[in-house]
Amino acid sequence: GIPDSSECLAMAGPANSAPRLSVKQRGRGRATDELRERCFERVRENRQALLSRLRGFSDNQGYADPFRSLARTVLEEVSGRNLHAEPWEDLDEEAMIALEEEIMLELAAQEQLRIEEAEKLLEDQNDEDSALYEQFMLPGVPCPLCGLGRLQKIKGELRCSGCKEMRASLMDEELPIDDIFEMLGVAEERHHAAGCQVRGSFEVSHDFGAPLLFHCCKDCGWREVVF
Repeated sequence: GIPDSSECLAMAGPANSAPRLSVKQRGRGRATDELRERCFERVRENRQALLSRLRGFSDNQGYADPFRSLARTVLEEVSGRNLHAEPWEDLDEEAMIALEEEIMLELAAQEQLRIEEAEKLLEDQNDEDSALYEQFMLPGVPCPLCGLGRLQKIKGELRCSGCKEMRASLMDEELPIDDIFEMLGVAEERHHAAGCQVRGSFEVSHDFGAPLLFHCCKDCGWREVVF
């Protein structure tokens, strides 16, 4: 007789069941996943070396697509096989080709990131150089503490137009700024003449009540008052 609906469903099996993978197919999937993880680990850990090789591929006109060539090299080195010359019985060939594409895209992204980082570094360096040049061109004596502001005489003190740390008492308020500049140079020369080859630094100390400017060296222990 004609089978009823329940018998038809039983014969057809579950309506939404996916085709079952064979043991061989499941093994290939696991092997592909493991190889993918190892390849991307290689790309992450050896980014600089791989990108250097990429530029080598680019310089060699025998490589039409340097990203693809390097992706294939990574895949073959990690797997220890020749991608097109050996049978891949434990790995799906289409999956390998797709993995090669993934590695190629990752390498391209890493190279773009490297370019952006280099451009940002160059831009920051240019900004820093421009700021230093602008400060260098300003008139007056540079602050011995911050090096950016200019020294000013205000209410019996030597101050900086750029930082708050530079506030040293002046015994002679009529002392010209040019003389102050020479005294800073003499302080450095005296330290050097004492036999130390390390460049010292200036600092303001309040240990004696009024703020005084000292020239100091942590390497040799030199400490001498300037103002």
